[in-house]
Amino acid sequence: MPKTVTRGRPTTYKEEYCALVDKYLAENQDREVKVLKQANTDKGYEMYDTKLKVKLPTINGFALYIDVNEKLLYDWVKKFPIFRKSLGKIKKEQEARLLNMGLSGEYNSTIAKLVLSSNHGYKEREDVTTNDKELPTPIYGGKSKL
Repeated sequence: MPKTVTRGRPTTYKEEYCALVDKYLAENQDREVKVLKQANTDKGYEMYDTKLKVKLPTINGFALYIDVNEKLLYDWVKKFPIFRKSLGKIKKEQEARLLNMGLSGEYNSTIAKLVLSSNHGYKEREDVTTNDKELPTPIYGGKSKL
């Protein structure tokens, strides 16, 4: 019986990476921080503002978290369906946060829009052909309403 020959390097994928996705998401939560706005040492008072320290989860961030190349993650997605599902959690979390926090004004809406359009398929549509007016019917043949 002929020997089975395997080609290429063995995979460095580990099943524990699925659990690490959940840990990565838990550790990458936004949090409010106090920032000194104004201080008067003579009168002994300080004023603080709260700002949101954003820690948006990303696929690249997860690759850094587990110390692998981002391209390798996409290779694993093709080979391991369970990992595809786990990695999908990052994209879903990112999309939900960008949408909700962008709408509420907690995130920069321009950046939220950019990431949603480039990573999640959101599109801004504008009617440039009819200037939002109704099209004459029928367009081809017959009589036009114009």
